[in-house]
Amino acid sequence: MCIEEQIISEIKQLINDCSAQECSSLESIKNKWSEYQEVQWERNIAWDFVFQKIYLHASMKKQKDVCDWMDTLFNDFDPIIQIALRQMFSYSKYLLNK
Repeated sequence: MCIEEQIISEIKQLINDCSAQECSSLESIKNKWSEYQEVQWERNIAWDFVFQKIYLHASMKKQKDVCDWMDTLFNDFDPIIQIALRQMFSYSKYLLNK
């Protein structure tokens, strides 16, 4: 399993632990994300890929609080990556409203 898949798997599990009504794990998700950002990895991590997979998973699980928090992370990406990720938001809205 590559590093990105491991990160995605761990954060997805935290999202799954959130209840449908209120995400008490949001702080633990934020902390886990921050921990991973601070690690000095052996190679560059594809954070855009990780972001996309986690964002869509949160959308499928109807975790709007997680998506709202991740919206703030979106601005930290390079403008080119933002352009590539924008297509995801309309699909995310569809999943949240489904």
